[in-house]
Amino acid sequence: MLASDFARGLASAAHPNGPIRTYREARHAVRCARHLARYLYETGFTGSLSELTPAQITPYWLEFGFTFERHSRITLNGFHSHGGTLHAGIQAHLDGRPINQQAGSTPHRPYSDGEWQHISQAARTDIDTAWQDHREALAAAERGSDPITHGITRDNLACLIRRTGPLPAYAILAMIPGARESIRATVLDLRDALFPTGYTALAYNLRLAMLTGAVPDGIDALVVPDFTHTGPATGLLSYRKGRTAREALNLRGPAVRLLDQWLTHSAALREHAGELSDCMWINYNGLAFSGHPRTPWQRIRWAKAVGLTDDNGQPMPPHGGRIRTTYHHRLDRSTWTGRTTIDPNHTPAVEGDHYLHHHTPAQVAAIEGIVEDAQRDIRRKAAPPVIATSQDAAGFAVDFPRLVADAGLDSDAIQQLLAGEQDVFVASCAGFYNSPHAPAGTACPARPWVCLLCPLAVFTPRHLPNLLRLQRYFADQERHMTNAQFLAIFGPYADRLDTDLLPRFSTTAIQTAAESAFAALQPEEIP
Repeated sequence: MLASDFARGLASAAHPNGPIRTYREARHAVRCARHLARYLYETGFTGSLSELTPAQITPYWLEFGFTFERHSRITLNGFHSHGGTLHAGIQAHLDGRPINQQAGSTPHRPYSDGEWQHISQAARTDIDTAWQDHREALAAAERGSDPITHGITRDNLACLIRRTGPLPAYAILAMIPGARESIRATVLDLRDALFPTGYTALAYNLRLAMLTGAVPDGIDALVVPDFTHTGPATGLLSYRKGRTAREALNLRGPAVRLLDQWLTHSAALREHAGELSDCMWINYNGLAFSGHPRTPWQRIRWAKAVGLTDDNGQPMPPHGGRIRTTYHHRLDRSTWTGRTTIDPNHTPAVEGDHYLHHHTPAQVAAIEGIVEDAQRDIRRKAAPPVIATSQDAAGFAVDFPRLVADAGLDSDAIQQLLAGEQDVFVASCAGFYNSPHAPAGTACPARPWVCLLCPLAVFTPRHLPNLLRLQRYFADQERHMTNAQFLAIFGPYADRLDTDLLPRFSTTAIQTAAESAFAALQPEEIP
């Protein structure tokens, strides 16, 4: 009865009625259903799913974790949707939050600059060597003729192998009467030069991944029709990403030339490959044709063959996920692509975890310093400027204790500010040699309008003439700049001046200051 209920639940959870959409998911669901059935039987439960209680299923979820809980919940939900009845407590669990939460994945660590260069150099060297050998072997095959009739020479052997296709060495030797075992090495060299091996296909595969940043499973599953020329030096690469639908990638320059060279390099092999001729990464492994050069063992053997090591001198088999991560990590550091996320299927959080998370300690310290500076800037902009008029100057320290504390002022500093001993153009500065805009001990290099948002600035009536001159300067700039440019450069300062600073002064004080500020100006120059 229990097995029958599980079967009903699995069938009801299959697409299009449930979340089981692929053969892989169905296989996992069946495996977990069998696991749960054995667990319930071993604990003494012999009834149907309708008789199951929370006390019997909850220990299972607690013991075996997220995966088994997820698939058992899918099965139970499928059973319920098919008309089965479940205990009210179990149904409440199914309607609520799972007991186990999926553990976060560990983002791939990008290769260091040195490791990236090692992989790139090894792949390029392997490709260049194989390409040169291939061209020489083709030329030898063109010059040669049948070795059975005209004798055993290198050119004649190349002609025979080119005509018959890739075969094991013993089969090629058996075709030539009187062939000696001593020519086996020459036969193998010619065969590997004419028909790319798994190492050569892997080198091209890795190089394309480093140039495009496409997902590894998408690159591995490419077929020849997936690559289409859209111009002399441009192309379109269509591939399938494992968890989504088909995607397309625009190729330019090096990636297009690389694929063109590979298709030429593997053309001779495709003539003998039969059903595998459309596979992009076709290769011959010495005994049979293959279309998947990037297997774990192939990567390990290739890394040993080319001497690929990491920064610590340890063997470093290339990893497709880390190559993709490094590509986008380097792209992020080099130039802005115009996209808010690297992959349109990713959220910014996933993007940050997988592509922008890993930095060196020096980079982390620099980033944290930038964040802290930005936070301080935001706090300074949020705080109103200190305005000291003649009426409130006497009670400044009492009326503005928060501003005094934030600015680090004492009674002597306040007296110097009010007396004008520390005046700059539009304000009096509380710390001209301790500015947030320059290293401690150096003079503040900020432009005059920066004082409008600076926490060290104190504005008094004697500064009004220069504040009005600055207002006129803003008006001139606004006439000569676009709105977007003006708002980006002067917007916050002009807004603070017009809406916060000047309204704090009386009309009489502003009129008096305007008379002194623009006394030497021509009438047409007065705003």
